[in-house]
Amino acid sequence: MKTSNVDVVFYDGFSSKPHNAQVYAVDENTVLVRYGDQLEFERQYLYTDMTLIGALGKIHPVIELKDDARIEFQDVLPEWFQLSAKKNYHSIWKLEKSPSLILFSMVFVATLIFATVKWGIPMASYYVAKHLPVDTLKTIGDEAEQYIISATGETKLSNSRQRQIVDRYNSIIAEGKPAKIIFRAGESIGANALAIPNNTIIITDELVKLSESDEEIIGVLAHEQGHLIQKHSLQQTLSSLGFSVILIAITGDGSDLVTTVPVALIGAKYSRDFESEADHYALNTMRKHHIPTIHFANFLQRLEDSAKKDLSKDGKDVQGSPVLDFLQSHPATKERVQAVKDFELKHQQ
Repeated sequence: MKTSNVDVVFYDGFSSKPHNAQVYAVDENTVLVRYGDQLEFERQYLYTDMTLIGALGKIHPVIELKDDARIEFQDVLPEWFQLSAKKNYHSIWKLEKSPSLILFSMVFVATLIFATVKWGIPMASYYVAKHLPVDTLKTIGDEAEQYIISATGETKLSNSRQRQIVDRYNSIIAEGKPAKIIFRAGESIGANALAIPNNTIIITDELVKLSESDEEIIGVLAHEQGHLIQKHSLQQTLSSLGFSVILIAITGDGSDLVTTVPVALIGAKYSRDFESEADHYALNTMRKHHIPTIHFANFLQRLEDSAKKDLSKDGKDVQGSPVLDFLQSHPATKERVQAVKDFELKHQQ
């Protein structure tokens, strides 16, 4: 066995200089390393003194030794080399050369990424949103609220009008757990309403002015209440942060949320599923209090028509444009309006 030699690069553990060397099999437990310009130096090592730290893909096998020396092979480990981990690494190395396995691996990775994005991240976002401490929710919401306040102006609605809307909200929607209602002049964000995680609903003067009845405003507030109850805004924002949310769900460390979420929350747009859930909540609330749900559909349509009109005045292309450029979380699509009408028709039968 001693004559079965393999050319290697050897580091003696005393300097960083590489030595040309040869490795021989002495017996089933021991190898001999000869190194130096004339292979004049020798060292013997037991397999139990070795650690295999590289042998995958294009990485050549590297053996770390207990005396800080190192052996670097130029090819796969020889058959006579009896290191216990060798077979596993060789099997993986051979599999990596298989075209069918490479194709399978590509399909598997693509499927895993799709499943993670499609189901993993939303599930993790739901879990994190539902289990965040109240103090964290308040901190995140307070930060987001300040962003909204800075982007809007002081409300021009009279105190009596504000009180009238809040009273109707408390009597119809709040159910003993009222959110804080803040009125602001929308200015650049126009007619809008937004639910944020610190149990706050912000509603703009423009939205109130656009409505033709308090029933329409009640529909909007009930919709936002649905977002609050389901924590949609937080879930949507966490989903936009992607894989970091999965890490938070696993580790439980949400310390970065306070700094990253409030800003992301501002630009988050609800998914269709979240919009449908909030719409459903609003419609059921209105029906429970004998308010015709068609008021909600009428307002959604008027909101969209008004936004398109404003875009046309500004010379912007309405086709394919968002209904609002900022904080637009509930576009009045034909599908949603039709869903409201279908709901009304269903419960009239």
